[in-house]
Amino acid sequence: MLERLRERFVFETRLTIHIVRRDRLRRMSLVPLVSGIMTVTGYDRAAVTMALLVALTELAAWLAGAGQRIDGPPPGRMRCFLVWAVAVVTTVCYMMAATLFVAAGSTAMLLCACIWLFGAMVHISNSFVAVPIYNWSMLVPAYLVVIAIMQDIFWRPMTTSGPVEGYILGGLLMVYFANTVQTTQNHKDTLSAYENMRELANRRLVELEDLSLRDVLTGLPNRLAFDRIAREFLNGNKASKAITGAMFLIDLDGFKPINDSYSHAAGDALLKEVARRLSVDLTGSSIVARLGGDEFAIAWPGPLTPVDMARIAEDILQLIRKPVRFEQRNLQVSASIGIAPARSKATVDQLLIEAGQALYQAKLRLESPFVIFDPATFPRRLTLDDRARMRLALDRGEVLPFYQPQIDLGTGRIVGLEALARWEMPNGEIRAPGAFLPAINELGLQADFQQHMLQVILSDMRRMKADAVLPEQVSINLAEVTLATTSGREALLAIVARHPDLRPHLMFEVTEDIFIARSGRMIQDSISLLRLAGARISLDDFGTGFASFQHLQDLEFDELKLDTGFVRRLGQDRATDVLVKSFLDMGRGLDVVIVAEGVETAAQLDILRDMGCQIVQGYFYAPPQPYDRILQMLQVGCATAA
Repeated sequence: MLERLRERFVFETRLTIHIVRRDRLRRMSLVPLVSGIMTVTGYDRAAVTMALLVALTELAAWLAGAGQRIDGPPPGRMRCFLVWAVAVVTTVCYMMAATLFVAAGSTAMLLCACIWLFGAMVHISNSFVAVPIYNWSMLVPAYLVVIAIMQDIFWRPMTTSGPVEGYILGGLLMVYFANTVQTTQNHKDTLSAYENMRELANRRLVELEDLSLRDVLTGLPNRLAFDRIAREFLNGNKASKAITGAMFLIDLDGFKPINDSYSHAAGDALLKEVARRLSVDLTGSSIVARLGGDEFAIAWPGPLTPVDMARIAEDILQLIRKPVRFEQRNLQVSASIGIAPARSKATVDQLLIEAGQALYQAKLRLESPFVIFDPATFPRRLTLDDRARMRLALDRGEVLPFYQPQIDLGTGRIVGLEALARWEMPNGEIRAPGAFLPAINELGLQADFQQHMLQVILSDMRRMKADAVLPEQVSINLAEVTLATTSGREALLAIVARHPDLRPHLMFEVTEDIFIARSGRMIQDSISLLRLAGARISLDDFGTGFASFQHLQDLEFDELKLDTGFVRRLGQDRATDVLVKSFLDMGRGLDVVIVAEGVETAAQLDILRDMGCQIVQGYFYAPPQPYDRILQMLQVGCATAA
């Protein structure tokens, strides 16, 4: 209610400024007339005073409305109150003339006062009829003057009018008639201005609504508009259970490096061109939207077969791969696409979720940049009950670390441990990370899981230290959310600070893929802060990322973990042998420890030893072990083949 009143007040202020500006000359032309009448009747000083007051109030009204157009932007709150106050004061000043006419004491001058009051009220009523707030604000002082004059009549005896006062009465009556006619004509102008303002306001509301439904950069429908349009667009045939269309979710690959390297202007130009191609160059009847960032969605009506969807996806990929010219450069990106077939009664939200799952798989797979969602092969969507069960498992301590030893080939001693999560079910079943980590990520429990694992690992490390068997390092895998968010980073640094005696033994493992995220810069900063805090950093799966060597230039690592895929192909692929040997030589040159993961056979171990590898880890020595069993191995101090 209050907000609507504010909007009405602003609306009326704009119209009032127009009315006051339009009638200013006509109002001020009455000042010499009134001043002359008061001079004739012997009120010289009052005439001068009134003329000055009117001049000042008109100047204030002009300043209050200066630069404000009826079709321009709305005035601010302070200007609205200023215009209102000036309008009321100006009305009072003009009304003062009536009290001076009555003070003359003659019947003719009393009639002049009444005519003046009637004329002022007619002017206010007709001119400001479309602005009731201002209308009544100015009429109230007029009524008060009427009451004062009536009271004055009862207490002041009236004298006989002279010829001059009679002429004044006649002249003022003619002015009253002329003013009434002019005010009536201006009333039409006021109503016309009122309608123009209403039309302008409605047009701006339509424009604002259109802006709220469109992406500002590309002009495409945004998520809100897409939800409205795509619902009916995809499900045209409600009675059919067949596929009635498809949802295509598109994520640009390689957009962030362009944005970071060539400026946001280059990124914006690329996004606008991709939007144009998808909405104009892509043949077919479809709805294209930008959901945010470098993510687009397309609702394509059916019926569509998997072959049709694949063909459309290839067309999309071909359009996106074309270079975009920007400031003498060719900008080029690729894309990953998740496709969700639209069936009867499927909501836009459901289709976007399914397309999102398919998009995630498309980014993981190398053989195809697009994946079609299939409910028979994709995992079931998790529910709030699943979240509650997972949360309960963390609280009960069912999710705990198992430890896999890292062996020094020179001495055969255990020099480190890698903590790996396991879910020990109440029935004794042990679940591997692949069975529950995707659920933790999907349910948004990464931070809870990370905190839980850190607390248990540090508790185990303190027990190992008490038994004098704590190895040189214990490796802990860090989730992206821990390094990419301020809260996650601060919580991790706080834990490291609380355990200064264990800090030299902490080795935090990060994988290369987290640097590809949009928050890669913040992740790099987090890693630098961890090293400054005294912890060490290991780069896991080294050699599998597209920018492995770039990461070595940007950040300092204490350890590189050779990916299992390289170790598995040792002795079977000459290129692999050359690469592994080069990695090991590079590690020695950089004074960085290289750990070979996934050692499973004696042949692999012999090749690594001949190449000069010092630290290995894998099932050849031991699978991940629960705390009690790893404690026994640490007490022995060395490991033998499993």
